Amino acid sequence: MKSLPPAVLLTLWALIVQAPAQALPPRSAQKPPATQPAKPAEPHEVATHATKGVVKSLTSSAITITRVTAGKRVDTSFQLTPATQRAGAIAAGVTVEIRYRTEGKQRIATAISVEAPPQ
Repeated sequence: MKSLPPAVLLTLWALIVQAPAQALPPRSAQKPPATQPAKPAEPHEVATHATKGVVKSLTSSAITITRVTAGKRVDTSFQLTPATQRAGAIAAGVTVEIRYRTEGKQRIATAISVEAPPQ
């Protein structure tokens, strides 16, 4: 029986050993094993803001206040929810402080308190 030349043997060895390794995707691209439990979505912190102004209008679902910003009067509206905390007699013409959060482009009031008149 004739033996194969060393170059042919080396080529065959390289194909047999290296081909399966090249067919696999890199480890970083592989998905993690299915045995790991999925992490629950963690609630993210919601930024809250505060502002002060005079009530321009008030409905059961919204409040609009007028505030002075850079010497100009600016109307700002807020959505009211059943969870909105209210302190004092809120009515048109009263100065209030509003704490709120933003969701998209909406401002959702979380607390409204009437500011005591200056004495």
